[in-house]
Amino acid sequence: MLADVWLAIRNWATERPAGVDDRLARIHVLARVGFPNALMVHAAFVVIFWYLEIWPLMIFNIFSVALWAGATWWVVVHNVLHRPFFYLCQFVEVPLHGVLATVYLGLAPGFFFYPLLTILITSILTFVSRPMRAALCVIFIVSLAASGAYVISAGPIAPQSATFDAVLFAINSVMFASMLAMLLGVFEWLEEVSETELVESRRRLEAVSAHLAKYVSPQLYQAILTGKQESRVVSRRRKLTVFFSDVVGFTETAERMESEELTALLNEYLTEMSKIAQAHGANFDKFIGDAIVLYFGDPDTLGPEGDALRCVEMACAMQQRMDELQRRWRAKGLEHPFRIRIGINTGYCTVGNFGSDERMDYTIIGRQVNLTARLQAAAEPGQILLAHETWALVSDRVAAEPGETVTMKGIAHPVRTYRVVAGVPSRNPVVRVDTPGISLRLDPAGMDEAARAEAAETLRAALGALEER
Repeated sequence: MLADVWLAIRNWATERPAGVDDRLARIHVLARVGFPNALMVHAAFVVIFWYLEIWPLMIFNIFSVALWAGATWWVVVHNVLHRPFFYLCQFVEVPLHGVLATVYLGLAPGFFFYPLLTILITSILTFVSRPMRAALCVIFIVSLAASGAYVISAGPIAPQSATFDAVLFAINSVMFASMLAMLLGVFEWLEEVSETELVESRRRLEAVSAHLAKYVSPQLYQAILTGKQESRVVSRRRKLTVFFSDVVGFTETAERMESEELTALLNEYLTEMSKIAQAHGANFDKFIGDAIVLYFGDPDTLGPEGDALRCVEMACAMQQRMDELQRRWRAKGLEHPFRIRIGINTGYCTVGNFGSDERMDYTIIGRQVNLTARLQAAAEPGQILLAHETWALVSDRVAAEPGETVTMKGIAHPVRTYRVVAGVPSRNPVVRVDTPGISLRLDPAGMDEAARAEAAETLRAALGALEER
């Protein structure tokens, strides 16, 4: 029961007005909690000073009650922090109250007010602007010093008995404890609010990060988060293996389908291909309609051979997955399911941020990128076409057969191509040895009979020299 009452009171006190920032909201909470207490305390002082017949202090506290009542009315009833009342209460009434109590009652009784004023001022200073903090501190210190100096030199105007001092001390002790408990409750609430806001900010940041991760490659995303990638226009040269794929006859297929069906089909295709690309560690460069541009070798690389092999293995997995998707799409009644063609090339490209300081794109450019696009356009549906350098890097692991040497627009020299035989291991293993004292690369498939005989003779001579040692 008490917990429910306390929760209701706290919810009421912490109700946030519309259109205020966090700093004003915290001051507002402090006002909703503190102003009613200040009103009751000053009402009690009216009765006390009436009983003691200290009329100036009684009259002052009557005006104080009116001031605090106005401030309390606005903040409690209208949920508005009335600024004129707020400034009058904090800058005028609070320090003047301490001065009059010290001047009339003496330094010792009057000084009892200052622990209370110190707590009040300290709690307010936490939330106000720096100029207001300076003004409150100056007013508070000057008023304390001036009233204390006056009482020390001239004595109090209405000195009271020791009994009164004891009663006033008891009253101030109760007020001190009450105000301390109130402020502890306020600061406990502030701690909860700060923790809640921190958790909520973290949750929003994680949600935004998850959304942003869908627009950039995982490798680039991690590089940005870890600070390895700077957000400035800069580029560098890297040896990359570049991948281009395209849906054959996409325009004709699109003309036969409704836009909703086409959108669902294209998204399914891109989703499946993206899963395979991500599983093989590809860097996503961009989607261009139905085309996919990927690359290996930046920012993480397994070396030219490793990057090229990953790319070709990924392409084979994509073609295999396309066979499965085509069967599924035909079962759903699609007469002409998607078929893709793939081009892969390895070479030096320029990679990095391109654009302006306000808007940039992390991408790859260069002659080798253009060559990859031309390879993809030259491939047959369902085919993976490799450039010579890519084939040379994976020929000992991937089965491929020579294709036509083609002349491509924008490429000055003829390009030797190789068609990947998907799912078939290489029948022409390349022997590679690179250890201290020996460096050997032997490709029997690339030799004619005379070359093979010469190589065999050379190897026998090398073996004889090795055995003599």
